[in-house]
Amino acid sequence: MNGNDALIKYWPARNVASITLDAPNRRNALSTRMIAELREALATALADNDVRAIVIDHTGPVFCAGADLKESAAATSLEKLPAAHLAELLADICESPKPVVAVAKGGAKGGGLGLLAAADIAIVEGDAGMAFSEVRLGVVPAVIGPVVARHLTPAQMRTLFLTGEAFGAYDAHRWGLITHAVVTGAADEWQAKTVGALVAGGPAAQAGIKVLTATPDLRQELRDAAAVTAEYFFSEEGREGVRSFIEKRSPSWVG
Repeated sequence: MNGNDALIKYWPARNVASITLDAPNRRNALSTRMIAELREALATALADNDVRAIVIDHTGPVFCAGADLKESAAATSLEKLPAAHLAELLADICESPKPVVAVAKGGAKGGGLGLLAAADIAIVEGDAGMAFSEVRLGVVPAVIGPVVARHLTPAQMRTLFLTGEAFGAYDAHRWGLITHAVVTGAADEWQAKTVGALVAGGPAAQAGIKVLTATPDLRQELRDAAAVTAEYFFSEEGREGVRSFIEKRSPSWVG
């Protein structure tokens, strides 16, 4: 973390650990390396007794474009697929005894929406575009399904997953996917207000609330879902969809 070639930045200050996605040239895509660095940063924050809250934010105009598709295209096994590692990261966030706040000033797709859904509180600026775009690549967003299902109704989740259509922060807030949709430029103010409220609470009580409101067996559910995602990434349709994205063309099933 924090090296010249690191994909994230980490720094603790005033009882808050900030974890910043810092690969703007890659639209903060979730490679296995970035996921590993995120998990390491979370573990560091949890081990620091001075840290009361964790904030995940980003550099660049995009919060997170989802899984790294070039790495996904090259993967030949579940262990090499970013989605498999994403399952563990999402579980780490959900199981963190310390509250986790995600702050997006830019767009999010796929796994990036999984990060927002896994966080305890998600603050998103209103002009940030979002989409569950996996279906347009011929794959299924199974790995993020368990955390997204904690927020959306089954009917809404089905519609968004099936169409892959874009939506904005205000719709996401209305559906319950994110906690706060704020005007452009207001995310920092909302972050400060939210963190201030969190550090006023008792840490043991907050850890107990996380347990009280937890999804039973979530980590295993996420691992099982990652295996489903892998099946589609490794399918003929999934391979074609990812190739078409990298080659900037329409997939073969689009007439």
